Amino acid sequence: MHKKSKGEYRRSVKLICTTLISENNEFSKKLIERIQLLLINDLPEDYQKLDKYTSWLITQLIYQGYSRKYISLNFRKSKERLKENSIEDEFKNIQSVFKKDEQDFRVLFKLKSNEISNFKVKSSEQKILKNIPETFKKERRINVKFRKADLDEIYLSTTVRAYDYWSGLKKAYTIVSEIVEVNILHQSDNKIVIENQALIYNKKNNKFFRMESVSENLDGYYSYDEKSFSKFIQNYTSLETGSVAHEKIRSAIRFYKLGNESVEMEHKILNYWIGFEQLYSSIDNNEDSIKRMKNFFISMNCVYYLHRRIGYLLETLNRKEIRKEGLEIKVDDLNDQLFEKIKIDQVSPLILMRLKRYISDLNSQKEIKKIVAIHGKRLELHLTRIYKIRNELVHEGRSTGDLNLIAGHLRHYLLFSIEQILNELIENPLLEYLDDVFIYFENINDKTSELNNLSEAYKLKEYR
Repeated sequence: MHKKSKGEYRRSVKLICTTLISENNEFSKKLIERIQLLLINDLPEDYQKLDKYTSWLITQLIYQGYSRKYISLNFRKSKERLKENSIEDEFKNIQSVFKKDEQDFRVLFKLKSNEISNFKVKSSEQKILKNIPETFKKERRINVKFRKADLDEIYLSTTVRAYDYWSGLKKAYTIVSEIVEVNILHQSDNKIVIENQALIYNKKNNKFFRMESVSENLDGYYSYDEKSFSKFIQNYTSLETGSVAHEKIRSAIRFYKLGNESVEMEHKILNYWIGFEQLYSSIDNNEDSIKRMKNFFISMNCVYYLHRRIGYLLETLNRKEIRKEGLEIKVDDLNDQLFEKIKIDQVSPLILMRLKRYISDLNSQKEIKKIVAIHGKRLELHLTRIYKIRNELVHEGRSTGDLNLIAGHLRHYLLFSIEQILNELIENPLLEYLDDVFIYFENINDKTSELNNLSEAYKLKEYR
């Protein structure tokens, strides 16, 4: 039997994936029908299946080209309408919403440059305008600044086919960014600025329009309260100036700043990546920096993964509408007796099922080991994906991935690493060097396979 090479194996997998996509062109419709049936039957044993099908549906809709904002907006509306509509009627509405063909949207950007009179477009699909279209000149929902163009400004409109306003804006911005990049070549010091808002309207009926920010908010949002940030600053100032740890953490912070300040998503990714990679790289030997980064970051992240899940669980359970008055639910309460402390009659059956499943899984050595292993594997695959996209950007100048998603995740990974490495290096007297911190987290992570319950997870490693 012929043993396939790595290249042949990849081509086979690609062909299988293409075949599956081709054969399942009505996958979204089938999922909606299955979800509807599960909701009508309303059987507790089907709730886990309902969770799975719903996440598949959202993933599939994003893959088809719908924006996250549009999906979220329509499901929220659907939830409100369920107060008056039957499940059957509402699912007909959902099917009609996500069954429509792509529409033509016109997207209007405002550009500024000292050489704007020489601006050239790529095709007849793009048009240069000196003034905003007459329909929108007095539209109060569009701010005055956008409605008026100065001498060094123009409007650039382009037409795209999309399912919704936000996916249309994303497509149009990619087109306009390329046109701007080409026009910058007109003079070596030429600078063209795209205003951070755009007008998107339906080409057939311009009464339907939206003003939206050109740049999307990144995922991976990370925020400090004052107490935590003061502790972070104190730890940073405690680093020995000029030491390897000080230089690496300082450099990582600098590239985090550069990533945040970058306008283009490609530049954000490359800056976050540089900071992330050099933080884990070795200066004393020829160890593979990518392998080091994967091994050490995954260990660190997995150590705190259980804490984060427990934290979300406690946050949910301590909402006023869930816990009984006068009771505070703590880690030691997360067992079978928990349900005597919550208002079961006010918790939806689906949330109750999730709570029971989480508490059961997180109090089982076998399940804890499995949960951490799966999380580690997902992180490894995602880091490989990010590294592939980074290589495409550096070596080919392009990428087919979702750059917004990648940038958001990478930003969070970088800041999480900076914080946890710094805290441990300063607050743990046993650790002197960066590699001590990495090996320490590897050892802690190895012990997670021996945990029997949630309380032991908290005792193994205090979450800071």
